[in-house]
Amino acid sequence: MTIFAILLSAPNPRLAEAIEEAYPGNWLSLSETQFLVSSSGTAMHVSARIGIADPTDRQKPSIGAAVVFATTAYYGRAPTPVWDWIKAKLENPADG
Repeated sequence: MTIFAILLSAPNPRLAEAIEEAYPGNWLSLSETQFLVSSSGTAMHVSARIGIADPTDRQKPSIGAAVVFATTAYYGRAPTPVWDWIKAKLENPADG
């Protein structure tokens, strides 16, 4: 599995709900505008699945604005539960 970072331009409860519904048990909220998602596929797939932009249907209305990118490495300072979640998702891809 890949961990995707989803960065919203502003808090958007509809988009946060779409993330929760699309990835039950495989998402983590870092703040009202920052989420992590564990999934296979691409950033475009995640974007389409949560309603940001669908490359196969450009006319489909968006439920919010955000940037989605796949992580290849990580480092920083965060609460222990964030590191635990990342470690678990990267070490147990079947859970994603």
